[in-house]
Amino acid sequence: MTTQTTPNAQAVTMTDKMNLSSFIRLFDTPTDAIDYILEAHDAGKVETTEYTLPYYTYNVLANPPRFIAYGDYAPQTHSYEVEITGLSLTMVIEFPMSDTVAIEWFTKHLSPRMSDGWGEFEREEINITDPDDLECSALALQRETNLNRINKTRNYITENGADMLQDQFERNCRDLVDLLDENKAITERIQYIKQLA
Repeated sequence: MTTQTTPNAQAVTMTDKMNLSSFIRLFDTPTDAIDYILEAHDAGKVETTEYTLPYYTYNVLANPPRFIAYGDYAPQTHSYEVEITGLSLTMVIEFPMSDTVAIEWFTKHLSPRMSDGWGEFEREEINITDPDDLECSALALQRETNLNRINKTRNYITENGADMLQDQFERNCRDLVDLLDENKAITERIQYIKQLA
């Protein structure tokens, strides 16, 4: 990353890829960073791209149970990329799904204003030509997404368990077990693919 750390985003005079924290450091406050992006968007200087990977479903009914990618199944989001262009600068801010803070920031502050009328962005699949690498990347992303869901569900149960109905509590517990089982299967599949390489 070649980000110039400066309190003024106008001083960056090159094309630069950066993560959210590097971008926010260019401004006095996070609100200034949000305003900068939204003003550039309103001026037609922002392109937002959603990068995707195939979604692999864990088919427990298959013998043996295995991961299957269906061509007509909606892909999973890998990351968003916000490109801001100007006369003397181009900044590209990356929002990977594996970075919960960045994705929540993007979803809360940018997505509602910058998506089209249906909440969509221009979509591109990540260009990974090796099928094993593609599967490992997609599964690793699913494992990370599952882990975030596991943590949120655990927190929800911990904070609200005493007030939950029995059925709701059991459903949340079953969801946790299913996610943990899927993550175990994902890890085993990734290890298996890497052993074959």
